[in-house]
Amino acid sequence: MSLRKSLIVGLLIAGSAVGPCQAEAKPPYEIVRSVQALHDQMALGSRAAQRAMPGLLRKLGGRLMAEKAAVWRDPRNVRAVVVYLLSGGETRVARKVLTSAKCTAQEKHLIEGALAYLGGNKTIAKAMLSNIDPRSLEPSIGSQLALAQATLIAEENPVKAIRLLDMARVIAPGTLVEETALRREIFLTVETGDFDKFVAMSDQYLRRFRRSVYAEGFGRSFAVSVIRVSQSGNAHQFAQLAALLTDMASRERLELYLNIAQSSLAAGKLEATRWGSGEAAQLAQKNSVDANRAALYDGAVAILTSEYDRGLAEIDKLDAAHLPHEDLLLKEAVQGLAVQIRQWPSTPVQATQRAVTPTVAPHLPREIAAAALPPALMATVGSGDALIASAQTKLADSDLLLEEQ
Repeated sequence: MSLRKSLIVGLLIAGSAVGPCQAEAKPPYEIVRSVQALHDQMALGSRAAQRAMPGLLRKLGGRLMAEKAAVWRDPRNVRAVVVYLLSGGETRVARKVLTSAKCTAQEKHLIEGALAYLGGNKTIAKAMLSNIDPRSLEPSIGSQLALAQATLIAEENPVKAIRLLDMARVIAPGTLVEETALRREIFLTVETGDFDKFVAMSDQYLRRFRRSVYAEGFGRSFAVSVIRVSQSGNAHQFAQLAALLTDMASRERLELYLNIAQSSLAAGKLEATRWGSGEAAQLAQKNSVDANRAALYDGAVAILTSEYDRGLAEIDKLDAAHLPHEDLLLKEAVQGLAVQIRQWPSTPVQATQRAVTPTVAPHLPREIAAAALPPALMATVGSGDALIASAQTKLADSDLLLEEQ
């Protein structure tokens, strides 16, 4: 952390412990600003600010509990308590404000809604908060309210939730609220299938908030999202994703591409598997475990498409000592699958039996095949055998008809 940031954090922490005379001169809405300032430092990557936050919230809680009831006649002070509450503050402060009976009906609504929201009571929280326009409030609370509203409806109406998150970002640019809204919005675009927005929001987050104290957790969820998005992608979208990942460390990209290839293969998404394995192969060191994994996934796709011979040759030459146990099982299962693909059924009855109970290569134990071969691939093989069986049946019917004639 830079000297300037360290000074800011130090001053904020010191300011939260000022003497009684100095503290009483400041109204609650001014005191709570220290929470927002510390939050914004967290968005920039300050671990010191993150460590200081719990202590600051406790000190402010004690300070706010000591306020006289008349203070809560000012809507600004009541709304500051809502900001404090939604920032992780103590609920006892909000309850004391309510018992003072001094705040207006609207501010009482806000506090009750915030308490219901934090307590997990969605029904009451929606009833209290949904009809309030965040833009009608000052930015500090309006942005927090938009975040809460989006969270309350994200499951049932992700499209509307994204609009609310957009609003939160616009109301409070450059703050932890914007960082949080971006993170949530990225994952919601995966649910809605809005690929372009996923790329645009992800690019913005990686450029502006990659140092955030929450970036590490974001990275793990982001990797899962990229895997999901890539499985329904096309060549143009793959290129956009590759450009998006360019600034990541080589090792991180390699692991992500291998995960994309492995997960896509298990889901039967062959184009995504081919892309992920191809990108991984370019990043992996020659003859390494990573290179062997990339070759395995690429070979499996080749076997299932028009490059059967190349794929089988690629998989057969892989060194078992350079594959993790899970991928070794997959290799053996794919080799058994390759034998099955080239094994033509002799009669319709045999073909039907094979569709129900797939043939396993002589060297491949049936329990290994069942455990290792992705269900999507087995479904592909099964349907292929069924088609062959159907064709054989129709040929036999035609032969019988000709003989009768």
